[in-house]
Amino acid sequence: MDPVSVLSIFSAVVAAVWTAWTWREQHKELRELQRDQAAALYVNPFLVAGHQLERQIGRLLDGRELALNRREHGDRDGSVSASAVEALWTFAGFFAWMTVNLRYGPYTRDPKAIGLIGTIFRTFDDRERFGDGAFRFSVAEQESLGQIVLRRVGHTSVHAGESGSSLTEFALVPAVEFEREFRDAHSPKASLYRGRAVRTTVEAIDRAARVEQLEGRARLAAVRRLLRQLLEHLERAEGFAIGVTFEGIAAEAPVDAPVDAASTTILHRMKGRIRLGIPEVRADGDFAHRLAGQIRTWEGVEDVSINVMAGSVAIRYRTTELEDEFEARIVADVEKAIHRKAPETGAIVRRLHPVTRPARARRAGRHRARVREMTR
Repeated sequence: MDPVSVLSIFSAVVAAVWTAWTWREQHKELRELQRDQAAALYVNPFLVAGHQLERQIGRLLDGRELALNRREHGDRDGSVSASAVEALWTFAGFFAWMTVNLRYGPYTRDPKAIGLIGTIFRTFDDRERFGDGAFRFSVAEQESLGQIVLRRVGHTSVHAGESGSSLTEFALVPAVEFEREFRDAHSPKASLYRGRAVRTTVEAIDRAARVEQLEGRARLAAVRRLLRQLLEHLERAEGFAIGVTFEGIAAEAPVDAPVDAASTTILHRMKGRIRLGIPEVRADGDFAHRLAGQIRTWEGVEDVSINVMAGSVAIRYRTTELEDEFEARIVADVEKAIHRKAPETGAIVRRLHPVTRPARARRAGRHRARVREMTR
């Protein structure tokens, strides 16, 4: 074979290899860009909705939101309170993004993520373990509530080289618009809002002044545990965390700062013994043990026992003071300890890392530079 033919064949092979390699790299880059864009469009809002729901459930289970809602709303006109409607919107928003991520998100083939999402669906729907009362939504009702608050707002184009694709964009209906439709008896969605599941849930929130009175709290506690597992898994996979931390707060609350008297309640009292209900004890086991150790150092206190599951602290004491005055001082000192532990108004949010992975961005940039250099 003459040299010209050999050179022609060699050139054709090189061109074919180059074309195949370029095509593969472009598609690899496109897949990476699609994955990052899908995370921005679907996973990030899902994480935000998940944390909002986790915090909403926490506020219901610690009793403060219930007490505040009861004081503000009461039974003045028999209507559903704004707090109950906002809680329902938070649940609906989570259902919406959960469904979106099952269908469009980058974790549709992640066994752990899909397993936890499916378990959360079933926990809301579980009649056998939790009954058929408040916060029980069937899978169909979860999807319906999610669809009510979800809107398609367009498509986002993703391009790499000559390849491209598009992803559907979604957004949630604002809470104020949701409440307006909820209260509209002529709304086309009124049948769902007046349905048993929704009605039972919002009425349970408005009826309870203390967590012990809240129907469905066992279901909420189970959902909260699963939700935390899901959020931790997704945030670990994404490489960033959306959450509340109290690190870096400049100053601790002053000792004489006003506190919410409803946060600590006297559950039982007898001569020389008092049992307090403290929501923070159930929410934070480490704080519970620190608080018990602190109470043991107080003058007149003989013994302290805690029940983290029940959220209570029993204090045995011996004092020459009047019992009412001594117990009032104990309650006040407990409130101060709680306030110093974590003032909610000082909460800050951890900084979010960019959605696009730096390593991927650098690889994509190097690839584009190589393509430009070789095609000059």
